Amino acid sequence: MAGVSVGLVLDTGDGDPEHVEEQLQYLLAELSRLELDSIDRAPAPHPPPDGTRGLEAAELGALVIGLGGGGALLPVLLGLVQDWLNRRRAGTIRIRIGDDEIELTASSDEMRQRALEEFLRRHRE
Repeated sequence: MAGVSVGLVLDTGDGDPEHVEEQLQYLLAELSRLELDSIDRAPAPHPPPDGTRGLEAAELGALVIGLGGGGALLPVLLGLVQDWLNRRRAGTIRIRIGDDEIELTASSDEMRQRALEEFLRRHRE
C-alpha cells in the first residue's frame, strides 16, 4: 500500500500567530523523532486580501505529514499528538486523511477515545 498523507492543523485557541508558531515548533521537534516520510508546512490556500492582517493563526499551524508503509505509523502519530496536547492542557489539533477528519483536544474522556479508535480503524491497512 502507498504512503498516506495526513493533514494536521494546530489551533492554540488564542489566535496569536506568534504563539501558534512557537507551539508548532515544539510539536515539530517531537514529530521529527518519528520515522515519517515527510513533514511540510501546508501551503496557504490563497494570499490574504489587501488590507487584511494576513493568514489566520490556524493556517499558520497547518502541516502535511507523509506516512510511509501504508500508514502503519498513524497510531504512533496520533498517540504522540494526544500526549503532546495532554501535556499542554490546552489547544486542539485536527487530523485529516482525505475527507475524514478527527479533532483531538487535551481531554481524554471515553467518548473521545472511542472516536479516536474508530478513526484509526477506518485507516488501517
